[in-house]
Amino acid sequence: MTRFTNEQLRTFTLVVDEGTFEAAAEILGVSASAISQRIKTMETSAGRILLQRTNPVRPTDSGEVVLRVARQNEYLNAELEQELGERAGQGSITIAVNSDSLATWLLSAVGELSRCDKIFCDLRREGEQHSSALLRSGEVMAAITSHPELINGCEVEELGQARYWCVASKEFVDEHFKNWPHHITAEELNAAPVIEFDRKDHGQRSSRHLILKAHNVEDNGGESPSIYIPSSPDYARAVEDGIGWGLVPEAQCRQGLESGTIISLVGDEPLDFPLYWQRWKISSRILDRVTQRIYDAAQKYLEPKNL
Repeated sequence: MTRFTNEQLRTFTLVVDEGTFEAAAEILGVSASAISQRIKTMETSAGRILLQRTNPVRPTDSGEVVLRVARQNEYLNAELEQELGERAGQGSITIAVNSDSLATWLLSAVGELSRCDKIFCDLRREGEQHSSALLRSGEVMAAITSHPELINGCEVEELGQARYWCVASKEFVDEHFKNWPHHITAEELNAAPVIEFDRKDHGQRSSRHLILKAHNVEDNGGESPSIYIPSSPDYARAVEDGIGWGLVPEAQCRQGLESGTIISLVGDEPLDFPLYWQRWKISSRILDRVTQRIYDAAQKYLEPKNL
């Protein structure tokens, strides 16, 4: 059974974070050859290569596992020191989160954690693919994701459904859809600019399908001109200002829908996307408390999860 010492795990993490053996050696006050020997000893013990000797160095697939465990070990040791009163302050936690959750509901949980629990969040606003990589490496302890893919060493549970509306400003609708609300043609939709978050944003394809289906129009395979705005608040504002139509979280367009300044292009048919909470599978008082705060906020602000 492979076992690594705290010194070896600390060394491994430093080498990956700093990018070179030399940089890690300077921090630890030893020679680069001593760092190299520690890594070789770990690889011999594991029976496999853990680091790619590139510049900067990168963990192999097996090294990713070791890196995650090393970060978890470091975190648990710090939490133990806090529990025993050997370290001042309370807990902190790193979380990867998508932009829309950060802009709409997550800050309520972050505030509760800070005010009531003295647990402070380091939020990393990342896309889905990068969030998974951060979990695998242990750089973040938890993530809010839109896919239930289970990362090794983690556990996952659905939080609820994030509700979106396919909308445009009233002025935009009047300009681009002449027979509204009775009819939208595929040609009109092809000519009407759409706001997209980034080039990995696939929600607009679903929106286009829903719009044409709602108006009994066959999709001709066209695409709307895209305007990319990679900021959730600015995205919603661009739709509100009539720059383009888009898929907006309900929390950001509810007031406009109620007042009539924002128009749903699909009637009463919202799009619901599941959100998942993925966290390290470890016993941690702090991480358990964060998880509970996240669940409480999700229950308050999200639609009920799928049963």
